Amino acid sequence: MSKLTQMLKNDRFASHNSIQLISVGTGEAKAEMIVSENHLNGVNIIQGGALFTLADFAFAAASNSHGRIAVAANASINFYKGVSSGKLTATAREENSGKSLSSYTVDITDETGVKIAQFSGTAFLKGEY
Repeated sequence: MSKLTQMLKNDRFASHNSIQLISVGTGEAKAEMIVSENHLNGVNIIQGGALFTLADFAFAAASNSHGRIAVAANASINFYKGVSSGKLTATAREENSGKSLSSYTVDITDETGVKIAQFSGTAFLKGEY
């Protein structure tokens, strides 16, 4: 098992939120989450923190895919549509990578491909695992 795989399997918060890693490649990753009652807020749509957690997990997988420890330096999210059920997919892609910083965009879509939210993150690149 690679160090990246071990790190992602050790993400207890993602596991607690039923987030599954679907794929990871150099500078990219995909994760999924089935929306459950536990993800809903007081108006019965998915809580923003659940969407952020899904996107952040895909961001972590993509940004750590180069064999270096990467930690978030900044992150933001825009919410486009509320959902109450279904499977959501977060697709992370690297936009830029430098010596100590890299930037990523994560699109969250529903089962039909409609964009639910978009996350932007900057990672600080540390030493190798």
